[in-house]
Amino acid sequence: MTNNDLQQEEQAEISISSDPWKKHQAEYPIGLVEAIVWLALSTLCQMGVYHLIDEGSLVVPEWSPKFGPQLGIMLSFSAILFLYWKFIRKANLRSLGLRLDRLPGDLKFATIAAVGMGLFYLFAAGVYWVVLQVAFDNPDATFKQHLRGAIFKEDTVLYFVGVVVLFPILEEIWFRGLLYTPMRREWGRWPSIIVLSLLFAFAHNNPVPINQFFGGLIFAYAYEKRRTLVAPIILHMLGNGALAVLGWALLKWQLV
Repeated sequence: MTNNDLQQEEQAEISISSDPWKKHQAEYPIGLVEAIVWLALSTLCQMGVYHLIDEGSLVVPEWSPKFGPQLGIMLSFSAILFLYWKFIRKANLRSLGLRLDRLPGDLKFATIAAVGMGLFYLFAAGVYWVVLQVAFDNPDATFKQHLRGAIFKEDTVLYFVGVVVLFPILEEIWFRGLLYTPMRREWGRWPSIIVLSLLFAFAHNNPVPINQFFGGLIFAYAYEKRRTLVAPIILHMLGNGALAVLGWALLKWQLV
């Protein structure tokens, strides 16, 4: 194979035209309604468990992070989903975006995108700080308050493993892997990216989920670009890792 053939193959691999998605969408075994039902069942189960915890009917071990029950439910539902996918739907997990055959390109894409994402958030934070200086009476206190709401605040090993490794993998499987393909098949590329990002943002139960919305846009675009979950998972891990390290540093030096 010549160098030109290799270049053409790589260009076709990362194209965001509709053609590369036709095969991917054709291999996807369920519709949008069924995908939403799966997500709804998982969410309702999480809500039910936390309701039992609030009532005192269920006790969370002291060593467990606050999100421990949620993580356990997501892991359990993911295992059930994989079994359903494989043995009931007779589908390959590649249709969920779980593939490693394009790993070098995914790593390169994720590295470049992570740098851009970091610069974007720094710029956005700077603009927000300037706006606060102009429009608010106590801008520094307001900025610190919003910063406290954005960072992760615990520093245990289990907490870091959860927020930096497990949640990025699981959330990408359920939001981008499960929902994006049938959304795209029904609504097209950009409406799906925007709606899914809104859904992803509000699922975090944050009063002002701006960070999650822009993160959702970036993760969905990464999946659109690469058609594999590796790139958005890496980006998600890097983003959560940055917030975890930032939270640890700011709290350690009592800056917020």
